[in-house]
Order: sequence, then structure tokens, then C-alpha cells
Amino acid sequence: MIHCFRLALSRRVAAIVLGVCAAVSTGAQAGGSHLYVMLGLGGMSPGLSEFGESIGQRGIPTTVGSYIDWAVFAQEAIDDYKSGRVSSIMIVGHSLGGGAARAMAAQLAQEQVPVKLLIVLDPVGDTESAGNVQRSVTILPGEGEDHFSMIEAHRSELEGYVLGIRIPRHVRAREPQAAPNFSYGSIN
Repeated sequence: MIHCFRLALSRRVAAIVLGVCAAVSTGAQAGGSHLYVMLGLGGMSPGLSEFGESIGQRGIPTTVGSYIDWAVFAQEAIDDYKSGRVSSIMIVGHSLGGGAARAMAAQLAQEQVPVKLLIVLDPVGDTESAGNVQRSVTILPGEGEDHFSMIEAHRSELEGYVLGIRIPRHVRAREPQAAPNFSYGSIN
């Protein structure tokens, strides 16, 4: 917690400090973003908890938990949005957490709560995003990646999407392509 009164060393510093403290408290009253991060089966989403922690340290409140908690997260998001404590909701999920992220977005849609961003990493389950989702990103393992290594491989993309940083086109979410030696067979 910042103690605004102890920081004032001179009149000039006092004016700056009070301005910063007023801006911080105004932002908190108006409501901001909240990020929900849902891990896959048994928490087997290497690097995703650390990603959530990193975003939290950058000032965006973040909740990280199991995919089985999606309904609890959804109710919290609905309550926070309707009370004005939160003005935008972002959801990230991996594997079963990706399917749960889509289920959470659908639940929010039923309550007319918008979702600013939905990112799913190699999701299991539904393939459709609810109509209340403003931006939906699906990230699948690319060349040289697998179901687990992909999280760290795409961490800068995840951070870019969540923090609103422009992502260069050449590193955007990749979809897998058929292997060069793959064929559908021949028709006789």
C-alpha cells in the first residue's frame, strides 16, 4: 500500500504524489479489467500460472485456477461487472481450461456481460465462441511445439493480447498445417 502522506518531501513532490494517488484511486473506483486464467487437467499447463502472475504484477487483477472452477469464475465476473467493479473481462484457457474458458464466456453471454478477450490454447471441447466475445484467439501447437511446450512458446503473444500491445504479423497465433507426407488416400 502506498502511504501518500509520507512520500511528500517538498511542495513539488507533494503535488506529484497527490496527483498520482488521485489517479490510482479514480481508476479503482471506475473499474478496470480482470483476467481469468484456467489451467488444464491436473494443472498441467506449464508456464500458464506464471503468465497469470506476471500479468497480475503489471497491474491487471488476475485469477488463476482449475478449469473445473469456471462456473465460480463466471459468477464472480458477472457480479463484478454488474456492480461496476470491473469494466472488462478477459479469459485465457489451456486444454480443458480452453473449453472451460468458452463455457465461461457463454455463461457471461446469458447475463449480457461482454468479454473483451478470449484466448484458448489447444482447447478441448467447444469450437465456437459466444457472441459477446469482442476478440477471440485460438492458438494451436505450431511446428516444433507440443500441447505443453506451446504455452511458453506463445507467451509474448499472450502478453501482447492481454496488455493490448501490437503483435507483429509474423508471430501471431499459428494454426497447425498438415504434415508434408500426409495424404487423404487415393480415389480408385
